[in-house]
Amino acid sequence: MNKIFEIIKNKRLLGIDFGLARVGIAVADELHISITPKETLLFQKSDFWENLLKIIEVERIGIIVVGIPYSENEEHEMREPIENFISELNSKIDIPIFYQDETFSSRQAVNIMITNGKRKKQRATKGTTDKIAAAVILQDFLNNI
Repeated sequence: MNKIFEIIKNKRLLGIDFGLARVGIAVADELHISITPKETLLFQKSDFWENLLKIIEVERIGIIVVGIPYSENEEHEMREPIENFISELNSKIDIPIFYQDETFSSRQAVNIMITNGKRKKQRATKGTTDKIAAAVILQDFLNNI
């Protein structure tokens, strides 16, 4: 059986779509059947880490999946800020962190909202795309293990 599958088996997953302004959060249940876009946190707010750690505790998270852009030909501008975020997160928790390519997660999130009939005004609401992108990151991770 796949080594990663054994690690995540029966654990709730937290997906993170990191941005310098907003951080989208999604959660998958223990059986990895349903993924729920939860909320969007403002990264620059003073209580960001407190709020994120509270979500991890309340949701009983056992694994974290952070979206990170993969690019074979060039260095992505968000790669370093995401790596710094992951480093800070690692210093605050003792939970395994996995990475998942998030290159097109925001575009996929918009397409999902269009498919589900969300109007342009609803799609433009700040944070909506971020939490759905976090769910896309989680789903891609689960699809690839």
